[in-house]
Amino acid sequence: MNATERVPTQMVRCLLLLLLMAVSVHLGSSPSWAAVTAPPSSQWPSPPKLAARSWILVDATTGQILAASNADRVIAPASLTKLMTAYLTFSALRERKIRLDQSVASPAEAEIPQGARMFLLPGKNVSINELVQGLLTLGAHDAAIALAKAIAGSEAAFVEQMNKTGQKLGLTNTRFANSTGVPHSDHVSTVADVMRLATNIVNEFPEYLREFGRREFMYNGIRQVNRNRLLWLDNSVDGLITGRSDTEGFAIAISAHRPQPVGTRERLQRRLLAVIAGAASEEARAQEGLKLLNFGFQQFDVVRLFRADEASEVIPVYKGVSGHARLHFPKDVLVAIPRGKAGGIRTQLERPNALLAPVTLGQPVGQLRIWLGDTEIHQVPVAAAESVKSAGLLGRAIDALRLWWKTF
Repeated sequence: MNATERVPTQMVRCLLLLLLMAVSVHLGSSPSWAAVTAPPSSQWPSPPKLAARSWILVDATTGQILAASNADRVIAPASLTKLMTAYLTFSALRERKIRLDQSVASPAEAEIPQGARMFLLPGKNVSINELVQGLLTLGAHDAAIALAKAIAGSEAAFVEQMNKTGQKLGLTNTRFANSTGVPHSDHVSTVADVMRLATNIVNEFPEYLREFGRREFMYNGIRQVNRNRLLWLDNSVDGLITGRSDTEGFAIAISAHRPQPVGTRERLQRRLLAVIAGAASEEARAQEGLKLLNFGFQQFDVVRLFRADEASEVIPVYKGVSGHARLHFPKDVLVAIPRGKAGGIRTQLERPNALLAPVTLGQPVGQLRIWLGDTEIHQVPVAAAESVKSAGLLGRAIDALRLWWKTF
């Protein structure tokens, strides 16, 4: 074969190679807590001093950390563990693996550790609905074990699900050894991880928040009250759960919502989540929780920067049936800022120069970075507002050559 005959063959091989090449682009994602601290800014309000060893406050409306202290310190989570038991229970109900009206067997007395219980009768059946109420209102050990066995067949198998789900949710410093939270050397967490779990419950299963907020529950003729004193001290509080251990003292995970104006004619239900560990008493954890909630609601406002589906811009698309795709915000862009500081907000949109087909509706393609002065305080994903299918062989070949040409 002579030189002139080799050139077309080399061009074909080059063309095929370009068709197989993947173009690397930066994809935005949901905000993550790389460092579990509030923004280090002189414009950021200083949190109150709390009589607790570790704590964190998050604005669940925006996903921002407002304040935190020792949030990654390892703790014995005690009954805060039952947030994961509840999460898996809600998931099983959603997937119809169990039903609220389903009756299951009570665990044997020997299986139930000392601590909170709803006083199930051994050998008697109980409904999933009653177990859920006992778990969420009382943090009952016997309810947790009964639910674990109903969902996974045994508590050991349920614990495997707890740990797998914890990894999936990003609970990097958490390990579970049981469904109840009773002390164990391999049963640890942090207030940051508990907050991640509570945030997922609020976002995925908001319909169950009212169950966390029950003030009392009666079963087997025994009336018991919720140990979350904030349900009586603050009407905006609607859960979540309390805990106590000999090593950690008193802990609590709190959810609260209050209406707040957004603009001149609108109001939204703003929700705060707080987790506190290492308080000295039941009364102290309630008072410190109330102090933290008031700080969040009083020192910060939520403002809307953009509305959901508001068009931001159009981005080029290669190897697709269309040469462009529209970007948008999947939901309202809300940001919590120190009260009176709205004038100091600035934004920066980061996205790739182009996309490679196929592009799917809702695909994350960048992020909006939000700054207060010189401090970044939030990130919000930007997504594709439409799908773009892959072009035919010729169209992909032409764009492959265009991309190849751009590299020179």
